[in-house]
Amino acid sequence: MRAALGIILGSMFVATVIVAVFAISKQQPPEAPAEQSALTADDNMDLLSLPAFELVNQNAERVTNDIFIGRVSILEFFFSSCPFICPPMNANMQRAQAELAGTGVQLISISVDPDRDTPERLAAHAQKLGADPSVWVFLTGKREIVSRILTEGLLLAPPVENPSQLIELEDGATMSNIAHPSRFFLIGPAGDVLGFYDGLQDAQVDAIIARARRATKEL
Repeated sequence: MRAALGIILGSMFVATVIVAVFAISKQQPPEAPAEQSALTADDNMDLLSLPAFELVNQNAERVTNDIFIGRVSILEFFFSSCPFICPPMNANMQRAQAELAGTGVQLISISVDPDRDTPERLAAHAQKLGADPSVWVFLTGKREIVSRILTEGLLLAPPVENPSQLIELEDGATMSNIAHPSRFFLIGPAGDVLGFYDGLQDAQVDAIIARARRATKEL
């Protein structure tokens, strides 16, 4: 009888301990996994790259793809006469410049209209946007080079003129709109593509700015 009572009491004790452990485990959830490094490329970014290139900046100085080495960069494609998606993209690049001031992040804008976007025109455009030349660089060059960066490197469509969308220029002439991506690319210090974001969406721009800031702290 005593043995049976002991077994019952022992079983009750074990059950009480199990209930207590379960209650504690419910109160203390497992730790969340550590946040991924901002310098770790997103999935499938290994398929993208920046091929070797030689362009010129707004000061007519020669620039190669080495401009990306050693720094975190945000890259976009644009043209100065664009009245469609470029103005909001410009505004978001201006915001990136302001919010990332002092971090070392650089901004690179490559023109898809090298026939009109001469270094002199880019310099005027940069001044109009209030671009800090130590941070925000504008590049132009041969059309085939820009096309190769987009197609062979970033696996996107080349810049294409659309005669059905005419743009009236300041001198009264007209030009065809040039289709180009609205993406902002985050480039790592090894010149590798870390990810891309929609340059027209505020939340996406917030995300690339925040990630670029974190990435510079990890260098």
